[in-house]
Amino acid sequence: MKISIVIITYNSGLFIKECIESLFVQSVVPDKIIVVDNNSKDETMGILNSYGNKLTIISLKYNSGYSEAANIGIKNSMGNVVIISNPDVIYDNKFIKNIKKKFETNPEADMISPLILRFDEKRIDSTGQFPSLSLFVKERGYNKKLENFKVNEDEIFSVCGACTVFKRESLEKLKLNDEYYDEDFFIFWEDFDIGWRAELLGLRKIFFPGAIVYHYRSGTIKKTFISKISLTLSRRKDIVYHIVKNRYLTLIKNFRLKRNFYNIPFILIKDILWLGFLILTFRFSIIRLLKDRNLFKKAYLKRKIIKENE
Repeated sequence: MKISIVIITYNSGLFIKECIESLFVQSVVPDKIIVVDNNSKDETMGILNSYGNKLTIISLKYNSGYSEAANIGIKNSMGNVVIISNPDVIYDNKFIKNIKKKFETNPEADMISPLILRFDEKRIDSTGQFPSLSLFVKERGYNKKLENFKVNEDEIFSVCGACTVFKRESLEKLKLNDEYYDEDFFIFWEDFDIGWRAELLGLRKIFFPGAIVYHYRSGTIKKTFISKISLTLSRRKDIVYHIVKNRYLTLIKNFRLKRNFYNIPFILIKDILWLGFLILTFRFSIIRLLKDRNLFKKAYLKRKIIKENE
Protein backbone atom coordinates (compact mmCIF):
# COMPACT_ATOMS: atom_id res chain seq x y z
CA MET A 1 0.00 0.00 0.00
CA LYS A 2 1.35 3.41 -1.05
CA ILE A 3 0.31 6.69 0.54
CA SER A 4 0.51 10.27 -0.73
CA ILE A 5 0.03 13.35 1.42
CA VAL A 6 -1.21 16.60 -0.10
CA ILE A 7 -0.58 19.73 1.98
CA ILE A 8 -2.20 23.01 0.95
CA THR A 9 -0.34 26.16 1.91
CA TYR A 10 -1.00 29.88 1.83
CA ASN A 11 1.23 32.16 3.90
CA SER A 12 1.89 29.18 6.17
CA GLY A 13 5.39 30.07 7.32
CA LEU A 14 4.50 29.81 11.01
CA PHE A 15 3.52 26.15 10.75
CA ILE A 16 4.75 24.42 7.60
CA LYS A 17 8.22 23.45 8.86
CA GLU A 18 6.84 21.54 11.85
CA CYS A 19 4.25 19.87 9.63
CA ILE A 20 6.85 18.67 7.11
CA GLU A 21 9.32 17.59 9.80
CA SER A 22 6.64 15.48 11.49
CA LEU A 23 6.25 13.53 8.23
CA PHE A 24 9.98 12.94 7.85
CA VAL A 25 10.18 11.26 11.28
CA GLN A 26 7.30 8.86 10.73
CA SER A 27 7.99 5.23 11.70
CA VAL A 28 6.68 4.43 8.21
CA VAL A 29 7.29 7.35 5.86
CA PRO A 30 4.71 8.40 3.23
CA ASP A 31 5.55 7.48 -0.36
CA LYS A 32 5.01 10.99 -1.69
CA ILE A 33 4.61 14.40 -0.06
CA ILE A 34 3.02 17.03 -2.29
CA VAL A 35 2.74 20.67 -1.27
CA VAL A 36 0.46 22.92 -3.29
CA ASP A 37 1.17 26.56 -2.53
CA ASN A 38 -1.44 29.24 -3.26
CA ASN A 39 1.03 32.02 -4.15
CA SER A 40 2.26 32.67 -0.60
CA LYS A 41 3.83 36.06 0.08
CA ASP A 42 5.61 35.14 3.32
CA GLU A 43 8.53 32.76 3.95
CA THR A 44 6.55 29.62 3.05
CA MET A 45 8.22 28.97 -0.31
CA GLY A 46 11.71 29.57 1.10
CA ILE A 47 11.08 26.92 3.75
CA LEU A 48 9.68 24.46 1.21
CA ASN A 49 12.52 24.97 -1.26
CA SER A 50 15.06 24.20 1.47
CA TYR A 51 13.92 20.55 1.38
CA GLY A 52 14.99 20.09 -2.23
CA ASN A 53 13.67 16.96 -3.92
CA LYS A 54 12.29 15.51 -0.68
CA LEU A 55 9.02 17.23 -1.57
CA THR A 56 6.95 17.64 -4.70
CA ILE A 57 6.22 21.36 -4.70
CA ILE A 58 3.51 22.83 -6.91
CA SER A 59 3.78 26.60 -6.74
CA LEU A 60 0.72 28.35 -8.16
CA LYS A 61 0.85 31.88 -9.54
CA TYR A 62 -2.48 32.79 -7.97
CA ASN A 63 -4.51 31.96 -4.87
CA SER A 64 -6.71 29.12 -6.14
CA GLY A 65 -8.39 28.49 -2.79
CA TYR A 66 -8.47 25.24 -0.83
CA SER A 67 -10.63 23.17 -3.16
CA GLU A 68 -8.76 23.72 -6.42
CA ALA A 69 -5.38 23.31 -4.70
CA ALA A 70 -6.54 20.02 -3.16
CA ASN A 71 -7.69 18.79 -6.57
CA ILE A 72 -4.37 19.70 -8.15
CA GLY A 73 -2.58 17.80 -5.41
CA ILE A 74 -4.80 14.74 -5.77
CA LYS A 75 -4.21 14.63 -9.52
CA ASN A 76 -0.45 14.67 -8.90
CA SER A 77 -0.57 12.03 -6.15
CA MET A 78 0.18 8.33 -6.31
CA GLY A 79 -0.81 5.21 -4.42
CA ASN A 80 -3.87 3.60 -2.85
CA VAL A 81 -4.43 6.26 -0.16
CA VAL A 82 -4.44 10.06 -0.39
CA ILE A 83 -4.36 12.33 2.66
CA ILE A 84 -5.41 15.97 2.36
CA SER A 85 -3.89 18.17 5.04
CA ASN A 86 -3.80 21.71 6.34
CA PRO A 87 -0.31 23.12 6.97
CA ASP A 88 -1.04 23.83 10.65
CA VAL A 89 -1.05 20.11 11.46
CA ILE A 90 1.62 18.03 13.20
CA TYR A 91 1.50 14.27 12.65
CA ASP A 92 2.03 11.74 15.42
CA ASN A 93 5.05 9.64 14.43
CA LYS A 94 2.96 6.46 14.02
CA PHE A 95 0.24 8.11 11.94
CA ILE A 96 1.16 6.61 8.53
CA LYS A 97 1.87 3.19 10.03
CA ASN A 98 -1.50 3.08 11.78
CA ILE A 99 -3.41 4.33 8.73
CA LYS A 100 -1.88 1.55 6.64
CA LYS A 101 -2.85 -1.04 9.24
CA LYS A 102 -6.40 0.31 9.40
CA PHE A 103 -6.95 0.01 5.65
CA GLU A 104 -5.41 -3.47 5.67
CA THR A 105 -7.81 -4.64 8.38
CA ASN A 106 -10.79 -2.53 7.17
CA PRO A 107 -10.54 -2.49 3.37
CA GLU A 108 -14.21 -1.46 3.16
CA ALA A 109 -13.41 1.98 4.65
CA ASP A 110 -13.66 4.83 2.15
CA MET A 111 -12.70 7.82 4.32
CA ILE A 112 -10.98 7.97 7.70
CA SER A 113 -11.01 10.73 10.27
CA PRO A 114 -8.02 10.67 12.62
CA LEU A 115 -8.22 11.83 16.20
CA ILE A 116 -7.51 15.55 15.77
CA LEU A 117 -6.20 17.20 18.91
CA ARG A 118 -5.03 20.73 19.61
CA PHE A 119 -1.35 21.53 19.96
CA ASP A 120 -1.64 21.21 23.74
CA GLU A 121 -2.44 17.48 23.21
CA LYS A 122 -5.17 17.76 25.86
CA ARG A 123 -8.14 19.20 24.00
CA ILE A 124 -10.05 17.74 21.08
CA ASP A 125 -10.37 19.56 17.78
CA SER A 126 -12.46 16.95 15.96
CA THR A 127 -13.45 13.29 16.18
CA GLY A 128 -15.49 13.54 12.98
CA GLN A 129 -18.17 15.82 11.62
CA PHE A 130 -21.95 15.58 11.99
CA PRO A 131 -24.79 17.84 10.85
CA SER A 132 -26.62 19.94 13.40
CA LEU A 133 -30.42 20.09 13.37
CA SER A 134 -30.12 23.19 11.18
CA LEU A 135 -27.61 21.33 8.94
CA PHE A 136 -24.58 23.36 9.92
CA VAL A 137 -21.39 21.37 10.42
CA LYS A 138 -20.54 20.22 13.94
CA GLU A 139 -17.06 19.05 14.90
CA ARG A 140 -17.71 16.30 17.43
CA GLY A 141 -15.80 16.77 20.66
CA TYR A 142 -14.73 20.29 19.74
CA ASN A 143 -12.80 21.97 22.58
CA LYS A 144 -13.53 19.16 25.05
CA LYS A 145 -10.79 17.69 27.22
CA LEU A 146 -9.59 14.38 25.84
CA GLU A 147 -9.65 12.76 29.28
CA ASN A 148 -13.40 13.45 29.57
CA PHE A 149 -14.39 12.22 26.10
CA LYS A 150 -14.89 8.67 24.80
CA VAL A 151 -12.86 8.20 21.63
CA ASN A 152 -14.11 4.83 20.45
CA GLU A 153 -13.90 3.97 16.77
CA ASP A 154 -17.25 4.46 15.03
CA GLU A 155 -19.07 5.58 11.89
CA ILE A 156 -19.21 9.32 11.21
CA PHE A 157 -20.95 11.65 8.76
CA SER A 158 -17.93 13.55 7.44
CA VAL A 159 -14.27 14.31 8.12
CA CYS A 160 -12.69 17.59 9.21
CA GLY A 161 -10.65 19.15 6.41
CA ALA A 162 -7.63 19.67 8.67
CA CYS A 163 -6.71 16.05 7.87
CA THR A 164 -8.85 13.82 5.67
CA VAL A 165 -7.81 10.32 4.62
CA PHE A 166 -9.27 8.93 1.38
CA LYS A 167 -9.01 5.59 -0.32
CA ARG A 168 -8.07 6.30 -3.94
CA GLU A 169 -10.94 4.38 -5.53
CA SER A 170 -13.39 6.18 -3.23
CA LEU A 171 -12.09 9.56 -4.39
CA GLU A 172 -12.90 8.53 -7.95
CA LYS A 173 -16.47 7.72 -6.90
CA LEU A 174 -16.75 11.20 -5.36
CA LYS A 175 -15.46 13.00 -8.44
CA LEU A 176 -18.00 15.40 -9.96
CA ASN A 177 -17.33 17.13 -13.28
CA ASP A 178 -13.64 16.17 -12.97
CA GLU A 179 -13.46 17.77 -9.50
CA TYR A 180 -13.06 15.94 -6.21
CA TYR A 181 -13.60 19.00 -4.02
CA ASP A 182 -16.06 21.51 -5.47
CA GLU A 183 -13.96 24.38 -6.81
CA ASP A 184 -16.90 26.81 -6.66
CA PHE A 185 -16.43 26.73 -2.87
CA PHE A 186 -12.92 28.23 -2.90
CA ILE A 187 -12.62 27.83 0.88
CA PHE A 188 -14.86 26.75 3.82
CA TRP A 189 -17.53 24.02 3.84
CA GLU A 190 -15.73 21.99 1.17
CA ASP A 191 -14.94 19.19 3.66
CA PHE A 192 -18.56 18.94 4.84
CA ASP A 193 -19.80 19.05 1.25
CA ILE A 194 -17.64 16.13 0.08
CA GLY A 195 -18.51 14.18 3.24
CA TRP A 196 -22.23 14.75 2.68
CA ARG A 197 -21.80 13.57 -0.91
CA ALA A 198 -20.05 10.46 0.38
CA GLU A 199 -23.02 9.88 2.70
CA LEU A 200 -25.49 10.13 -0.18
CA LEU A 201 -23.42 7.71 -2.26
CA GLY A 202 -23.26 5.17 0.57
CA LEU A 203 -19.53 5.39 1.24
CA ARG A 204 -18.20 4.33 4.62
CA LYS A 205 -16.55 7.00 6.80
CA ILE A 206 -14.77 5.93 9.98
CA PHE A 207 -13.38 7.77 12.98
CA PHE A 208 -10.12 6.02 13.87
CA PRO A 209 -8.54 7.21 17.14
CA GLY A 210 -5.41 5.14 16.52
CA ALA A 211 -4.19 7.77 14.06
CA ILE A 212 -3.49 11.12 15.74
CA VAL A 213 -2.68 14.60 14.47
CA TYR A 214 -2.35 17.92 16.27
CA HIS A 215 -4.09 20.96 14.78
CA TYR A 216 -3.59 24.59 15.67
CA ARG A 217 -6.99 26.02 14.58
CA SER A 218 -7.43 29.73 15.17
CA GLY A 219 -10.91 29.61 16.66
CA THR A 220 -10.74 28.59 20.32
CA ILE A 221 -13.98 30.04 21.63
CA LYS A 222 -16.84 27.81 22.63
CA LYS A 223 -19.12 27.21 19.64
CA THR A 224 -22.42 28.74 20.61
CA PHE A 225 -24.71 30.45 18.11
CA ILE A 226 -23.71 33.91 19.34
CA SER A 227 -19.99 33.01 19.29
CA LYS A 228 -20.29 31.75 15.72
CA ILE A 229 -21.94 35.01 14.71
CA SER A 230 -19.19 36.96 16.49
CA LEU A 231 -16.50 34.91 14.75
CA THR A 232 -18.16 35.43 11.37
CA LEU A 233 -18.49 39.17 11.93
CA SER A 234 -14.79 39.40 12.81
CA ARG A 235 -13.73 38.02 9.43
CA ARG A 236 -12.92 39.93 6.23
CA LYS A 237 -15.93 40.56 4.01
CA ASP A 238 -14.59 38.33 1.20
CA ILE A 239 -14.30 35.44 3.67
CA VAL A 240 -17.84 36.06 4.91
CA TYR A 241 -18.99 35.88 1.29
CA HIS A 242 -17.53 32.38 0.89
CA ILE A 243 -18.93 31.17 4.21
CA VAL A 244 -22.45 32.27 3.28
CA LYS A 245 -22.21 31.15 -0.36
CA ASN A 246 -20.91 27.72 0.50
CA ARG A 247 -23.56 27.12 3.13
CA TYR A 248 -26.23 27.36 0.45
CA LEU A 249 -24.26 25.60 -2.30
CA THR A 250 -23.98 22.68 0.13
CA LEU A 251 -27.71 22.65 0.83
CA ILE A 252 -28.68 22.92 -2.83
CA LYS A 253 -26.48 19.95 -3.75
CA ASN A 254 -27.11 17.65 -0.81
CA PHE A 255 -30.38 18.44 0.97
CA ARG A 256 -32.94 15.66 0.36
CA LEU A 257 -36.53 16.22 1.42
CA LYS A 258 -37.11 12.57 2.32
CA ARG A 259 -34.03 12.49 4.55
CA ASN A 260 -34.07 16.03 5.91
CA PHE A 261 -37.69 17.19 6.10
CA TYR A 262 -37.52 17.37 9.92
CA ASN A 263 -34.58 19.81 9.64
CA ILE A 264 -36.61 22.44 7.80
CA PRO A 265 -37.95 24.34 10.89
CA PHE A 266 -34.46 24.49 12.41
CA ILE A 267 -32.97 25.70 9.12
CA LEU A 268 -35.56 28.45 8.79
CA ILE A 269 -35.17 29.70 12.36
CA LYS A 270 -31.38 29.69 12.38
CA ASP A 271 -30.86 31.06 8.89
CA ILE A 272 -33.31 33.92 9.37
CA LEU A 273 -31.33 35.00 12.45
CA TRP A 274 -27.96 34.33 10.81
CA LEU A 275 -28.76 36.15 7.60
CA GLY A 276 -30.33 39.00 9.56
CA PHE A 277 -27.03 39.64 11.32
CA LEU A 278 -25.13 39.41 8.04
CA ILE A 279 -27.44 41.68 6.06
CA LEU A 280 -27.10 44.38 8.72
CA THR A 281 -23.32 44.05 8.82
CA PHE A 282 -22.14 42.64 5.48
CA ARG A 283 -24.38 44.01 2.76
CA PHE A 284 -21.45 43.67 0.36
CA SER A 285 -21.53 39.88 0.69
CA ILE A 286 -25.27 39.68 0.04
CA ILE A 287 -24.97 41.89 -3.06
CA ARG A 288 -22.10 39.77 -4.35
CA LEU A 289 -24.17 36.60 -3.82
CA LEU A 290 -26.92 38.06 -5.98
CA LYS A 291 -24.41 38.88 -8.71
CA ASP A 292 -22.95 35.35 -8.55
CA ARG A 293 -26.29 33.57 -8.66
CA ASN A 294 -25.06 31.44 -11.57
CA LEU A 295 -23.10 29.44 -8.99
CA PHE A 296 -26.38 28.31 -7.48
CA LYS A 297 -27.61 27.21 -10.90
CA LYS A 298 -24.42 25.17 -11.28
CA ALA A 299 -24.98 23.63 -7.85
CA TYR A 300 -28.46 22.53 -8.92
CA LEU A 301 -27.02 20.80 -12.00
CA LYS A 302 -24.46 19.04 -9.78
CA ARG A 303 -27.30 17.96 -7.50
CA LYS A 304 -28.94 16.21 -10.45
CA ILE A 305 -25.72 14.31 -11.22
CA ILE A 306 -25.32 13.21 -7.61
CA LYS A 307 -28.92 12.00 -7.46
CA GLU A 308 -28.37 9.88 -10.56
CA ASN A 309 -25.60 8.01 -8.71
CA GLU A 310 -27.33 7.59 -5.35
